[in-house]
Amino acid sequence: MAFDQEADARRDPSGPGRLEDDAPARDRLEEGRAGDDAATVVRHEERLRAGTERVEAGRLRLRKYVVEEPVREEQTLASEDVEEIRTPITEEEREAFLAGQELPVGEDEVILYREVPVVQTVRVPYQRVRLAVRRTERTEVIEETVRQERIDVQEPDDRA
Repeated sequence: MAFDQEADARRDPSGPGRLEDDAPARDRLEEGRAGDDAATVVRHEERLRAGTERVEAGRLRLRKYVVEEPVREEQTLASEDVEEIRTPITEEEREAFLAGQELPVGEDEVILYREVPVVQTVRVPYQRVRLAVRRTERTEVIEETVRQERIDVQEPDDRA
C-alpha cells in the first residue's frame, strides 16, 4: 500500500491518477519524459500499522447450587418430675377431725412439663456474589519486518 500523502493531497476527484492543475508538478512530470518510450517504475514500501483488536479471552459463569452439611448443636432440655412429700397431720387438723368435721375429700392435679427439641430451618439472605470485569493495560513491544523496494538505475556496458 503506497503512502504518498503529497500525491494524495493533489489528486483530482474527477478521476483516478489525475492531478490537479498544478503547473510546477505538471512540468516536473513532463521533464522526466523523453517521448512515449520512457520507462516508469513505481516504488513501494511497507509500513507497519500496529493497533489493537478485542478478542474473547474466556468466559465465566456464576452458578448457584445447594449442598447439604450436617450441623451439630447442643441444647439443654428441662423436664419436671414429681417428688412425693408426706407430712404429719397438724394438731389443729387432728382436733377438727375428732370434733366431727369431716376431712375434705377431693382431687388435686399437678401438670408436669418437659422441654423437647424443636428444629426449624430458616432461609436468610447471606451474601451477594457478582463478577466485575477489571480492565488492565500493558505495553508490549511489537517487532515485525517490513519490506521496501529499492530502485537502481543500471547503465548498459556497451554505450554507443
